[in-house]
Amino acid sequence: MPITGLFIGWFDFIYFFCILNACLALLEIWFLGRFTIRIVKWYHFAGYILVIYLLAAIELFTRAAFPASTLLELVALSLFGWLALKSPPASSASSAILAICIMQVVNGIFQTLLNIALTLLFPYTTVLTVISSLFVMAAVFFSYQLALKWLKDRKLPMLRYILILLLPILFVLLVMQQVFATYGNTVTVNSEGTRILPVVNDWTMLIIQIAAYLCLFAVLFAYKKLLESFALQMRNTLLEQQVSIQTNSVQDMQMRYELTRTFRHDLNGHWTVLSGFLKTGQNQKALEYLGKLTTMSDQLSFPCQTGNAILDILLTNKLGIAHQKGINVDCTVKIPDSSNIDDIDLCIVFSNAVDNAVKACSSESKTPQYMILKTVRKGGFFMIEIENSRSDDIVPVKGSGIGLQSIKAVAEKYHGTVDVEKGPNSFRLNVLFIISQQSEYISMQSS
Repeated sequence: MPITGLFIGWFDFIYFFCILNACLALLEIWFLGRFTIRIVKWYHFAGYILVIYLLAAIELFTRAAFPASTLLELVALSLFGWLALKSPPASSASSAILAICIMQVVNGIFQTLLNIALTLLFPYTTVLTVISSLFVMAAVFFSYQLALKWLKDRKLPMLRYILILLLPILFVLLVMQQVFATYGNTVTVNSEGTRILPVVNDWTMLIIQIAAYLCLFAVLFAYKKLLESFALQMRNTLLEQQVSIQTNSVQDMQMRYELTRTFRHDLNGHWTVLSGFLKTGQNQKALEYLGKLTTMSDQLSFPCQTGNAILDILLTNKLGIAHQKGINVDCTVKIPDSSNIDDIDLCIVFSNAVDNAVKACSSESKTPQYMILKTVRKGGFFMIEIENSRSDDIVPVKGSGIGLQSIKAVAEKYHGTVDVEKGPNSFRLNVLFIISQQSEYISMQSS
């Protein structure tokens, strides 16, 4: 929050207006960058410091009311995060509200402690005020670190619950605005340098401000527990999905084994037929029969080269099953080496998507059944596109909803999205990964 008020000499102007405002601006923009998972460059810091100087000057010369100056700073920090740091508007606004609320509550506590100290122990001194401001910056930094630690799992889908976090924090901020607007937050002195006693009991204000600080972090702690509960629920859902996948895989493997065993059992008979054709000089019939055997052999597998060994095994098995069921499969999947997408996450996406596509194509339909898998890489974006045929009368298969939830959870882990397009005879699933942002996040976490 911009620090303005009564300046006594050049030291007060240089320290309180220039240095202290700059330090508090650095803390705010640092917190916003960490909260929104954005890398803040030196020119971002410099630009926001200039913004804070401008806001402080406007407040000083217009004598703006405290709520008005807070609103200006809140809008400025939100817009700076959105436009300069390219963070989502909701994330930028929520981090700005949290940053300014923490800043004002901490500043209010130490300002009231300073008032009490000046009343009971000391006359007004610049040195004591400077020491108090240093404690404010240290306490704000500690509070920011604690908030970031408690909300470290905010990469989970948190925007749907953002009001749970923002409404109580906004209430705390409004209460503090009312306290400051009614009783003030600056030290008042007369012409002789003697502090004038406030109308309201400083101890009462201190209790209110400490209660506001505790309420603020109680909200953050409750939100932290909500995120942990959501993560546990998602892990349980994924485990249930993995059990379903394993069950389907066992059934599919049994079917492929039966087909392979049947083929091998009949192989001697096939060789006898071929030998008979060749011995009687019926070479053309031998070639036709050999072609049929090749087709039967190809149906037992569907080789797929994606650049990822684990995914190759998964898709070869699942697409082979789809091929055996008469589904026309077209796979042009390529996984970039620098994607930083975990192998397990890739398997979850493709396993669920292919299983759902096979179930949709397995319905009794006279139209040709097909499945198309492809990937697109453009800069820091990686898209998985899976399209399959379907019919309007298809009844949703049990477990398909859980599969789509698992895909969405993986996409959100990499700050991506899932888009579903349903047509009368087709179904398209688009899964977007922002792999450049994931790389930046990994770098920030490691540093």
